[in-house]
Amino acid sequence: MIKRQSRHQKAQFKLSSDLNTNLKQIKNELKYCADLIIREIEVGEPSKRKLAIIHLQGISNTDLISLHIVNPILTKWSHKKIDELHYLSFWNELKDNTFEVSQIIPEANWNKIMTAILGGDTVVFVDRIEKVLLVDTKSGQFRSVQESTGQTIIRGPKDSFTESIATNMSLLRYRIRNPLFKMEMKQVGDATNTNIVLTYIEDKVDHTILDSVKQKIENIKVNGVLESIYIETLIESNSLSPFPTVLDTERPDVVAANLLEGRIGILVDGSPIGLVLPATLPMFFQSPDDYYQRYIVGNFIRLLRFGAFLSTILLSAIFLALITHHTPMIPTPLLVSLAAQRESVPFPAIVELLMMEIAFELIREASIRSPRVLATTVAIVGALMIGQAVVQAGFISTAMIIIVAISGISSFAIPYYSIANSARLLRYLFILSAGIGGLYGIALMFLFWLIHLNDIESFNVPYLTPVSPFSLKDQEDLFIRLPRKYMKTIIESRIPQVSRAKRQKNNKPGE
Repeated sequence: MIKRQSRHQKAQFKLSSDLNTNLKQIKNELKYCADLIIREIEVGEPSKRKLAIIHLQGISNTDLISLHIVNPILTKWSHKKIDELHYLSFWNELKDNTFEVSQIIPEANWNKIMTAILGGDTVVFVDRIEKVLLVDTKSGQFRSVQESTGQTIIRGPKDSFTESIATNMSLLRYRIRNPLFKMEMKQVGDATNTNIVLTYIEDKVDHTILDSVKQKIENIKVNGVLESIYIETLIESNSLSPFPTVLDTERPDVVAANLLEGRIGILVDGSPIGLVLPATLPMFFQSPDDYYQRYIVGNFIRLLRFGAFLSTILLSAIFLALITHHTPMIPTPLLVSLAAQRESVPFPAIVELLMMEIAFELIREASIRSPRVLATTVAIVGALMIGQAVVQAGFISTAMIIIVAISGISSFAIPYYSIANSARLLRYLFILSAGIGGLYGIALMFLFWLIHLNDIESFNVPYLTPVSPFSLKDQEDLFIRLPRKYMKTIIESRIPQVSRAKRQKNNKPGE
């Protein structure tokens, strides 16, 4: 992210009534822009009226411009006698009865005109008129709607967000056909002028949180926004914490479901990832699969995810604590087997464990970053290196490989990559604590971890809600979810109740 640098602002150019002056200004501001298209037209008999049609190639729909802007002008006005028409009358007639498009906006502000051109709109200039016509002709090269690659499910909708914000808005509107469903568009970034859409349901959202989010977005001062992570990091209040306080997803059904619960969604033009806030820790363990299967099966899978999260964080640390500080707690036959495996290992247990953990992380990253044709080769080579070769060489014990493998695989069972990354980082802190203090070190680190989680807030909503503060009625969709007919959150919002209770707590009488 590039911070905005201080610079002297140039005086804003004022739209002129002279067409040549306006064209000269555009050519000066968009100098060396090879995609700039300027078409000048003269129409009418016997006196000519001068027009200019301006757009950028590639991000404007050229077929629409030719068929519904240029052709109607030439067809209607090329040979029409317009001597008796005043220039302003001609402009009004052009605006109201010429173009075959859905939206035409008159505009006189030069900055808005330039922003429209750079955004893909077509601008029609008319000589001797101090206004232009903005025609929506945005286009561009975008992916079609495809199945989600990062959050796959067995049953349920297969569509996902794309880089086109218009497409993403339509995917949400298709699911929530309610006049109270609002989508507010804002622009962020001095250089990029990136469109950002704030989505919410008016009668369910907490307007205190909504106003806070709007204020934070308006206060963003950066040169450019290229991905939704820019917005996420700029509006969250716990940027130093490894735990995300904004839910990121590429699934429109996830965003829609959270909007129905009173949360706020954010879409960023050019990013296939939508944001949901406020986000609490339990939300990162809820997968769409939980709601598209029978609730008994969904509950089992969800509990399995919670277990996988704890396994990712604690399993390696507990194993290290037992074999280094608490060997009497290990059954004798297993202890003898572990001692026999470690007899030829030249490294201390903590060094052995850290070597394996780092090797696993390297293989994971290499398989992600490698070209697809090489990803399988990297995985095979990594498996041979970690599995067979290191054991035969006597560097690593077999039990250590099993523990690291289970711990690593468990991280893949967590549905959101952002919280899985947090667990991966936290695992090393627990390993170091186990190496220093054994189970006592793990218990102390676990206590610090809980204190940290309890201290985090996501837009004034406690991160551990509804566990802390405890809310009995919100337990219906926490560790397990009730059958759908017993869940009130389908039609009622939880977020306003949570934040309202917090405000009442913070505004006690006499304070």
